[in-house]
Amino acid sequence: MSERPVESNVDKHTEEAIDEPRVIDILDSKQLGHRIDLINKAIRIQLLEDGGEPPVLYETTRHLILAGGKRLRSLLVILCSEAVGGSVEEALPYAVATEFIQTASLIHDDIIDEDALRRGVKTTHEKYGRKMAIIAGDLLVAKAIKMIGEKSSPELLTYVSAGAISMCEGEAADLLMSTNSKTEVYTKKNYLDIVRLKTVAFMTSAAKVGASIGNANQQQLEALITFTENLGYAFQIRDDILDVIASQNGTGKSVLSDLKGSRCNFLLAHALEDSAVEKRDRCVKLLDNGELYYALQLIDETHAVQYATLTTQQYIDDAKNAIRNQGFENEENLVLLADFVVNRLY
Repeated sequence: MSERPVESNVDKHTEEAIDEPRVIDILDSKQLGHRIDLINKAIRIQLLEDGGEPPVLYETTRHLILAGGKRLRSLLVILCSEAVGGSVEEALPYAVATEFIQTASLIHDDIIDEDALRRGVKTTHEKYGRKMAIIAGDLLVAKAIKMIGEKSSPELLTYVSAGAISMCEGEAADLLMSTNSKTEVYTKKNYLDIVRLKTVAFMTSAAKVGASIGNANQQQLEALITFTENLGYAFQIRDDILDVIASQNGTGKSVLSDLKGSRCNFLLAHALEDSAVEKRDRCVKLLDNGELYYALQLIDETHAVQYATLTTQQYIDDAKNAIRNQGFENEENLVLLADFVVNRLY
C-alpha cells in the first residue's frame, strides 16, 4: 500500500492556519472502551497471576504495560476479528500477546533513545536499570510466544513473527539513519520506508491475525490490510507531530526525542526537503551537535505541522474508504478507531 509522501492536494506552503483537531479519548467510546477494559483485564491476569522468580524481574515486566497505553495493536486484533464475525473471547489471547511484544519493543526503544518518561511514568530502565529492563522485555516476548503457541496455528504464528521481524528491521534502519549526517537521507521517502517496517508491518500483522481468527475471505482480508496500513502511517506521523508540539504533561512521554536523537521525524524530513541546501546542511550539523533550535525554526518556516496534519488526514480518509461497503459488522468501531488515531493528543 501507500508508503509514499502524500504530495497531492497538499500545498507545501499552506498559509492558512489549520486548527488542531478536536480531542478524542479512545475510552470515550463505549464500544472501544469496553474492549480495552477486556484487554487490560486479561493482561493483569497474565502478569499478576502468572508470576515467577526472581520477583523483581516480574515487577519490572509489569511496570510499563500496567501503566496504561492506547492498546491500538491489540485492539486491531479484536476489531478485525469482529469485523468478519469472530468473537472477542477467541481473539483476546492473541491481542494480549500482541500487546506484550509491542511493550517489549517500547522498553527496548526507550533504552536506545535514553528516554526518561513514557505513559506518565518513569521508563522501565530509569526505574529498574538498563540490564533488568532488557531482560524484562525479553520475558514479555517469551510470554507472547507461549500464549500464541498454546492457541495458535502455524499461519497465525507466522503473521505475528513476520510483523515483529519487520519492526526490528525498521528500528535498526532508524538507528542507522541517526548515525548518518548526510542530508539526503532525511527525506520523506526514506522516512516512510522505515515507518512501513517499524510501525505499519506489525499493525498489519495484528489485523491479519484478527481477520484469520474470524475466517475472513480474501476481499475482506485485503480491505482490512489496506485500512490498517493507512492507519499505521497516520499513527506514526501524528506521533511525530505530538513529539514536536506537545508538552510532557500532554503526552505522558518525553518530547522532541526524535530531534534529540537525530532520528528522522516526518516534520523534519519535510522541513529539510522544503529548505535551501545551505539551511539543510546547517540544520543537520546543529542536530549532530545536539542543538534543536534551528530544526524547530525550519519546521515552523516550512509549515511542517500543517503539512503533516493534512497528510495524516489523507491517510485516515484512505483508511475509512477501504472498509466502506465491505459488509463489516463493526464498521462504526473501525471508523472510531481511525478518528482516534488522527485526533489523539497522546
